[in-house]
Amino acid sequence: MSPSSLRRFAFALMVMTAPVSAAEPPAVAPPALTPGQALEDIQLSIDIVEAALPDLYWHQSREAWAAARAKALARASQITDPMQVYTEVATLMGPIGEGHFDVLPSQGAVAWERQTASVLPLDLHWNTDGVFVRAGYGGAADIPVGSRVLSINGDGDDTMLAELMRLSSHDGQITTLPMRDIGARYAIYRHRLHGDEVSFALRYTTPQGATVARTVTATPLADRPREPVAEKAVARLEWLAPGVAYLDVSTFSNRVYREAHTDFRSHIRRLFEEIERGRATRLILDLRRNGGGSEPNESILFSFLVAQPLHKYASVQTRGQHLRVTSRSGRVFEQDVFDEDEIHFQKVLPDGRLSRLNVPPEGLMSHWVPSVPIYRGRLVVLAGGATFSGGAELASMLHHVRRGVFVGEEVGGTHEGNTSGYNWRVELPNSGVRLKVPLLKFTFNWPGLPQGRGVPAQCDVPPSVMEIGVVRDRAWRVARAVAEQSWRDPRQAQCPTVE
Repeated sequence: MSPSSLRRFAFALMVMTAPVSAAEPPAVAPPALTPGQALEDIQLSIDIVEAALPDLYWHQSREAWAAARAKALARASQITDPMQVYTEVATLMGPIGEGHFDVLPSQGAVAWERQTASVLPLDLHWNTDGVFVRAGYGGAADIPVGSRVLSINGDGDDTMLAELMRLSSHDGQITTLPMRDIGARYAIYRHRLHGDEVSFALRYTTPQGATVARTVTATPLADRPREPVAEKAVARLEWLAPGVAYLDVSTFSNRVYREAHTDFRSHIRRLFEEIERGRATRLILDLRRNGGGSEPNESILFSFLVAQPLHKYASVQTRGQHLRVTSRSGRVFEQDVFDEDEIHFQKVLPDGRLSRLNVPPEGLMSHWVPSVPIYRGRLVVLAGGATFSGGAELASMLHHVRRGVFVGEEVGGTHEGNTSGYNWRVELPNSGVRLKVPLLKFTFNWPGLPQGRGVPAQCDVPPSVMEIGVVRDRAWRVARAVAEQSWRDPRQAQCPTVE
């Protein structure tokens, strides 16, 4: 969730596989690091996190953090390359379990990697059923799309997923966000962890059921096609049948709505007025691409679905207004959390933390007055791993008040809250590794499912590799079938078998 429009650093990774432009100058190898420089950067990353993150121990124990920190510092003497600093810092930060906390390599290291690395010649699709081929390159170009990968150099599903989780941002123990966000770039992540691998022993099962064992060679990362960046658009409404509406809300970003010459509340109100005029009794709300955006847009949408205001947050806290850390060589890094307007809505706690006051216009409530008109008919919510930040918050709010049947897969954000909002962006001085540390802890006013997990799908329909980018996929078809049932309580809905 964010007080202002957030653009997740993970989106930047989408262009890491882009071919080098003819006009782009050749990349220069990042300079080697001394052990002292590596140690300074790793220690600085630790100091930044310990000074800024409101709760280091929400999803990990103090003992686990102390052990991981000690190991990272001990390994600094073996590090000579900026990309190694990245993998060390990302591996250290991952178990913190905050999906808004991003770690990126330096821009120079990414450019060098893009021009020089040879990687696994496969793009992969991940879901709870396994790992599947979505594209092949070089000697692997003939592997059928949809083949299920059984192992790569002896590594099975669990090992590969652990590697994906190791370098990717994720909330708690949720795997679906990395699956959706960066699953196709497993080849890059594998290269960063394993270094150059000349060949790969593959075992896979084709869509026709044949099990194949073969060896393929690595292909240049520079030859991989550019992965398109999904464009976000304002919410749109579609009538599927008389009384049956489909509402796609792919973002809560105020910027997207400004660029469309409107604002979120006005646009959503017009859509719900159309829903009322059309006398909809069944509504499918699609949040599968909604990675959040601007506070309080998730609450605004909630207010058109639930009349009664919800005490949403138990608290919204930060470590303090001014954060300051000094590196081993004397460099000072500072950050103020709130601007002049926001600081007036905070109270100082005895330990020096700041906590949001429960006063309008936002406070700790979903909304202070009902919106008009309220949709009161049946609701089916499409959600999944890419439903994150404000999108995940809306899913948790609806789940908490038992408003709607959830179809798809586990939501990418934890049900008990998240650490997001304002953030501290730091570039480590020697390696250029970039950190984005979230500064506000949003604790929901209800327990976890258990802690560290997201809202589950009542009808579990993971996305298929054969329907990537298809809106009306199997999950969509199940959602429509569920919407047309005659249940009153969402828990009474049946999950149909749909091809």
